[in-house]
Amino acid sequence: MKKLMITAAVFATAFTLNSCGGKTEELKEEEVAKPSNPLEALANMSEETNEAQAAADKKMAERRAKGDTLAMPYEELMKYLPESIDGYKRQEPDGESVNMTGMSFSSANVDFENEKGERISVKIVDYNQAYGLYTTATAMWALGMSVDSPEEKAQGIKFEDDIAGWESFRKKSGDATVTLGVGYRFWVEVQADNQKDCENVKNIAKKVDLKKLAAM
Repeated sequence: MKKLMITAAVFATAFTLNSCGGKTEELKEEEVAKPSNPLEALANMSEETNEAQAAADKKMAERRAKGDTLAMPYEELMKYLPESIDGYKRQEPDGESVNMTGMSFSSANVDFENEKGERISVKIVDYNQAYGLYTTATAMWALGMSVDSPEEKAQGIKFEDDIAGWESFRKKSGDATVTLGVGYRFWVEVQADNQKDCENVKNIAKKVDLKKLAAM
């Protein structure tokens, strides 16, 4: 597993171009609404972006008031990675904390591999002290965009108010990815080889205690 020294830049760029710690609770999944025309889309984007920014600012202020201003150590973040996936063998988890002037973030990741050599990868990033990177990476989700072509089917998804993101299925390769922003702080990404759609990666994402992360 490659290190994530450039996690923030890679995540933000990839998203723009391409379109456990406790008991996991069932999360209701909804497709992000798609406006019927460009003017409606722009109006909704502005309104939803402002609402999301206000909610994110409020959550950040609450964390700062409690003295919670640093990214979680990667060793703690690793505890939220899934312990098992049926039919796959868990590899050694990895993680790191990145520090630079005025900014820090941490990441944890683990791979699972089956007998055919097919992989499932789970990554969690804590952007608690890199709030600007988080908002940049997730800004496009307010567009309510979807993509359907011979190559890819992708769309926004929403589990709860502060757990939402993007799913992408590459039709020819069978690669499936779901990316979630959680609690205006965490970034959770699940990628899997040789899938039929995104349902499996979404279910694997729910093995992470998303509600507990969102409440932080």
